[in-house]
Amino acid sequence: MNKIALTAIALTIGLSGCANTAGQGGMDNKTTGAVLGGALGCAGGALLAKLAGGDMAAGCAMGAVVGGLVGFERARQEEIAEAERVRQEAIQATASLPPQQRARGGEVKTVEVVAKDKATGNTQKVKTFDSVSIDLPISAKGTPEYTSAMGKLKSLAERVADERGSAEIRVAVTPADARASKVSMTGGKVQTAKGNPITVTKVTDTSVPKGMERITVKAGRLRTTEV
Repeated sequence: MNKIALTAIALTIGLSGCANTAGQGGMDNKTTGAVLGGALGCAGGALLAKLAGGDMAAGCAMGAVVGGLVGFERARQEEIAEAERVRQEAIQATASLPPQQRARGGEVKTVEVVAKDKATGNTQKVKTFDSVSIDLPISAKGTPEYTSAMGKLKSLAERVADERGSAEIRVAVTPADARASKVSMTGGKVQTAKGNPITVTKVTDTSVPKGMERITVKAGRLRTTEV
């Protein structure tokens, strides 16, 4: 097999082994996804060119362009899947409490962005993670289960802040619960271990059920949509 194909395949295998190192000193999800996608595209393009009797180097380059966009989309899909997993885990963390004290509901929201290949100018619409929320009963505060659920959401906010550069934790309660001082309405700002800001916002919202806190983790804007 041509040396270029072997090199491309070897690079792909090597990167695949590193694809899960984000958050452990490795590349972040966006970088890993884009690089891995580029490597996969290069290998595929080179092999297809070889089979078709064409220029394998050119096939590798063309495949890498497509693969970069695919890798970017893959990383965004992983963000969405992680947010849904954390939502379910936070709800499950309170499953042993009485029904009226269990977390419930919530949803993962997404927003479309246009990803652009810097080399060619090609663009592609990609669905990206925007926010995730769940409702936590105020009466559950102080229980280990509530603390565990909040810990999962806070950890997600930290990962999102380090990936995107910033994140927000929004706590919404009914106006009546706010007036009754059932929840501290003082917000603030904290930083992750890597120095990225997480803004904590407290608001009133008439759509929130009485006696509940709606906790929302919202991602900052993507640092770049160019790959």
